[in-house]
Parts: sequence; C-alpha cells; structure tokens
Amino acid sequence: MKKKNKIILAVASVGLVLLFGGLYIHHGIFYQTHYLPGTKVENIDIGKLTYPVAKQKMTDKLMNTKYRLYDDKQELTAITGKELGLTQQTGASLKKLLNQQSAWGFNASVQAETNSNKNTVQVNDENLKAFVTKTTQTLNPGRTATKNATLEKTSTGFAIKPEVQGTKLNASKLLATMKTAIDQGQRRIQVKSTYDKPTVTKESATLQTALKKLNKIEQVTGTYTIAGKTETISSAQIRSWLTYSAGKIGLDQSALASYLSGLNNQYATFDDTRAFKSTKRGTVSVPAGIYGWSINVNTETANLTEAILAGKDFTRTPAIQGSGYSNSGTDIGNTYVEVDKTNQHMYVYINGALKISTDIVTGKPGQDTPSGVWSVWAKERNSTLKGKNDDGTDYASPVSYWMPIDTTGVGIHDSSWQPKYGGDWYKTHGSHGCINTPPKVMAQVYALVSTGTPVLVF
Repeated sequence: MKKKNKIILAVASVGLVLLFGGLYIHHGIFYQTHYLPGTKVENIDIGKLTYPVAKQKMTDKLMNTKYRLYDDKQELTAITGKELGLTQQTGASLKKLLNQQSAWGFNASVQAETNSNKNTVQVNDENLKAFVTKTTQTLNPGRTATKNATLEKTSTGFAIKPEVQGTKLNASKLLATMKTAIDQGQRRIQVKSTYDKPTVTKESATLQTALKKLNKIEQVTGTYTIAGKTETISSAQIRSWLTYSAGKIGLDQSALASYLSGLNNQYATFDDTRAFKSTKRGTVSVPAGIYGWSINVNTETANLTEAILAGKDFTRTPAIQGSGYSNSGTDIGNTYVEVDKTNQHMYVYINGALKISTDIVTGKPGQDTPSGVWSVWAKERNSTLKGKNDDGTDYASPVSYWMPIDTTGVGIHDSSWQPKYGGDWYKTHGSHGCINTPPKVMAQVYALVSTGTPVLVF
C-alpha cells in the first residue's frame, strides 16, 4: 500500500512538473510577441498586447486625450490630441521594448518605467497656434491688463501708483507653456505663468528717486523781473505744470508757453500804441511801428523749463527780442527822434537834452509819411534813392546821408532840391514819404543819432 502511494505521488509530481514546464514554455513563446504584464509606456498599459495592438491603443489614447487649461482650480477650456494634430513616434521604441524584454520574465513594470521616460509626442505647430490665438481672443476680453507701477499726479502732488498684476493671457507665453506641457506629458496646464508680469513695481528705485526729485521741484518758487516789474511763479503754479511720463520728469510745455504769452501781452511794447508826451502838442497817441520789444516765448519756454527742473528757487529776466527793452519801464527812453508832421518839425533828443530842432518836409498828401514808432535800423553815406514820380517816371535822387526807419523804404535824409522847409510846403512839394531834412542839419543828425534809436512819427 505504501509502495502504491509513493508511485501515485511520483506520477503526480511528474505531471505537475510537465504542466508547469508546459505553461512556462507557453509563457516564453507568448511573450516573444506580446508585452509582459505591467508594461506601461507613457502611462498607458500595453501589457499582454502585441506590437500592432499596443501601437494602436497608444494612438487612440493620444487622440482622445484632453489638454485642459486651468486658472487655479477653474477650468477655462480644453482641446483634444486629435484637434492639436498630435502624432506619436512610438514605433521604434515599442519594437525595441519588445525585443529587449525577457520573454521568460513575469513582470515588466520597472522596465516599462525606464522606457517611458522620454516623450515621443509631437504637436502640429499650426494647430497649436490656432488654438492659442482663438483662446486668447476669447478669454482676454474683460480680463485685467498688467500695468507697471508709475507716478501719478494728484491734487496735492505726485504719489506712486502701485503696479497691477493682470490676468490677460500672453499668446507667446501660452504657446511655449503648452508645448512644454505636451512634451512632458502633462494634461492639466495652469495659465498663470502666461500672465505678463509688471516690470516696474512700487519698490522701484527709479520711481523712488523720481518722486523725491518731484517733491523737491514742487517746492520751487520763481521770480521774473520784467521792465522794472516783478512777477512771482508760485510753487502751486509749478506743481500744476509738472509732468511725469515714460520715466521722465518734465513740464507741460504748452502751459508754460501760454503763461509766458500772458506776460508778453501784459508787458511787451512791440505792436503797442504809445501815449507820447510830444514837444509841442502835448501827449499824443503814436501807433505801433517796428520799434519795441517782446518776450521770445519759444526761447524762454526752454529757459524756464531748465530753471524749474534744476530744483532751486530762481530769479531771472525773460529772453527778450526786439528793441528798446529797459528796466525803467519805458522803451522809448530819453534818446529819440520826434517827427511832428502837423507842425512839419523834427526834434532830436540825446539823453533827455534837445540837440536839434529843425523844420522838415514830409510826404505830400496821398504819399504821407507813415505814423508810427519806428527805428533807425541803418545809416549810409552817399546813397542814391530810387523810385517812381507821380507821373510814373523813374527818379534817382543822390543824397549824402541816408537813415531808413521803416520797412517800406521811408527814411530821414538830406534834400538839396528843397528850397524851403516847414509850414504847408509839404502839401504841394512834399516827398514820396521820406523826411526831407536841410542838408547842413542832416549832417548833425547823422552824427548824433545811432542805429537803434527810436523815431516817433505822428
């Protein structure tokens, strides 16, 4: 009985050995064409699958995979691998994995992990760009734009306005972020990294320095001295002109020019009618001529800007153009030539003293000597004056002394052809507009009167 049992046990043992041996042989043969259990490539289980089936499974999985964009926990949109035109170059690696696996092994999880580290997914650039463009165009409206910190003007001065972290998606950053995510096998993509970040913050040293300088300039006061008068520019006025743009401190040039134009209108004498105390007729009104001064607004705008931005209190006289500027408040002064057409008389005053008093002949009616505050702008010896007579014929009159005073060819000169001066002689024998002066007297006038001397004709 014992012997029989031993035989049965031996037979059973041999059977088991043959069974397991057969199974092992079947396992070895089967896994020569199939992947071992636990084989995963890019997190896809291809265990027990043949190469064609495994490849197709990976392709199907890739096409159906959704790449989702999130703003923190909020899902914004999604797109499938098929829509992105994804392709997967897994053929060679799958074959290599099958060839390298041990068909006689029982689990390939470690081997699979090793072989799945490198992503083989490629994206269609045009599809990705189209998705990014559409996504940014759809999501950005209503989102906050990123803003740099800057200096803001308030009712009391300047202050730093903090930066704003916006939420608008930057298309180029989103494109790069999605490419990286797809390459790394990520399916959930956060968009916060695609927001534009402020490049200037409230802690910016540049802003802090500019604010200190602005605060200093805001305390500046200025003083103008104009024709003996004083005008004060208050710190409040300067504060209203201050600007800060594109990182630069400046002044509102239009406002400065307007301010200076106002001063010019108040003080300038050019184009002004003068109330003049004449020698014989009392105070008369003399219209504007070429004589007088004004503020050079363009030049002074630049000068005033420089003075204010220096950050120190200042006193200055504005840039002047023209003639006759004086701190005494009058531009005529006490050296001038007075031409009284009504009395046909001319006076020359030098430093307040009457040096010459002479009868003259001015323009005859219809060719009147123009009234105005003129100026001797040139002096010339031995000239020939040319023009047209009343009948249209040309004339050429040589003179020894010539002193033009306006812009039309009128001047003071000697006139040897005149037999008499003063009275009503001008009405029938007057000039073409010039001031005819006795030759001997004209030599004295020429010697005494310098260029730039005002000539008042009335």
